[in-house]
Amino acid sequence: MTDSEREFITQQLQRGRNALTAAIAGVSKAQASFRPESGRWSIADCVEHVAITEGALYQLVTGGVANPDGISLDPTKYHRLADAMLDRSRKVVAPERARPTGRFASIEEAARQFLTARDRSMAFARDCDDDLRRLFCLHPLFGEMDCYRCLIMLALHPARHAAQIEEIKQAAAGYASV
Repeated sequence: MTDSEREFITQQLQRGRNALTAAIAGVSKAQASFRPESGRWSIADCVEHVAITEGALYQLVTGGVANPDGISLDPTKYHRLADAMLDRSRKVVAPERARPTGRFASIEEAARQFLTARDRSMAFARDCDDDLRRLFCLHPLFGEMDCYRCLIMLALHPARHAAQIEEIKQAAAGYASV
C-alpha cells in the first residue's frame, strides 16, 4: 500500500468502528431486539452481522492472490466507493452465511467480537506492505475484486449498518414499550 492508501484506509477503518460503537451506545435490551417490521433485522441482528462479516472480509483481504488479468479499482474512485458503501438507498441482501442467527447472547458480546476483529484489521492495514490493488479475492456478492477495494468495504461496512441501526431506532421511537 502507498502511504496515501494506508492513511485513507486507516481513516475509514476508524470511521466504521466509531460509527457502530456510537450507534449502539446506550441501546437497551428491548431496543436491541425491536424489529421495525416482520422479516426486518433488529439492532442485535445488525451487530451480529457486522461482527461475523468483519472476520469473513478480513479473510478475503488477507487471502488475496495475484491475478495478472485482474482489474483493480482506479485510485481516484476510492472516495466514490466509500460514499457508495454508506448509501442506504441501495439495499443489499446478505449472503446466507452472513445472516444473523442469534450467535451472540447480547449486542455487547457481538460488539466485543467486532472490536477485537477490527483491531486485527487495523493492525493489518498499518503493517501491510503488499500492493493490495494487485491481489484479488472473490467476494460472495460482488465477484472478483482487488483486495484494497475489499478492504474499503470491510472498513465502512459497520458504518453502513450503523445508519441502519439509526433507522431502527427512529422506527422504535413510536413504540412506548421500546
